[in-house]
Amino acid sequence: MTTLVLWRHSRTGYNAAGRLQGSLDIPLGPEGQEQARRAAGQIVSAYGAHLRVVSSPLVRARASALELAKLVSVPVEVQDALTQRSYGVWEGLTGAEVSRRWPQEWAAKQRGEDPSIDGWGKAADVSARVGKALRALAGDARPTVVVSHGSAIQLGLLNLLELVPTSRILGHVPHAAWSVVTQSESGAWHLEHYGLGAP
Repeated sequence: MTTLVLWRHSRTGYNAAGRLQGSLDIPLGPEGQEQARRAAGQIVSAYGAHLRVVSSPLVRARASALELAKLVSVPVEVQDALTQRSYGVWEGLTGAEVSRRWPQEWAAKQRGEDPSIDGWGKAADVSARVGKALRALAGDARPTVVVSHGSAIQLGLLNLLELVPTSRILGHVPHAAWSVVTQSESGAWHLEHYGLGAP
């Protein structure tokens, strides 16, 4: 049986300020680094030290992953397909700024739809990309911890569970929290836990 622990990276300064990051490569600050250390310890306590650690290429995910990798003495494997979706022209802006300038498109995003803005990563595309990357991790006897991003994790999970990428069935996961999905011998994927930890 395959076990994937899908861990959202810790908070950045942009997260704290309510700014949309998307493909922007924003580092963790001291608070986020400490949050990652605490969460990494919780993951080892829950799943043991015999782990594989795979990360999005963005620095906020890699820095979170490194805190876990140091505890279990394995390298961080970086996979580009696990990166966050692009938020296009909204990147760097706050939700309040976006809602003032693009009220209809912001409302569409809040409903789980793709807004019609330049550079936006379409839900179907991101879901297929991340879902394919997660499926490719199947077969390892060790639990695999995948460090990625809120939207990427949600959309990848929807793909694994064969749900439409616009589904709102999965709620918000706090920074540094994780979800667990397993693949049975039949090949079916099962969501075991959602939004654990959240230190």
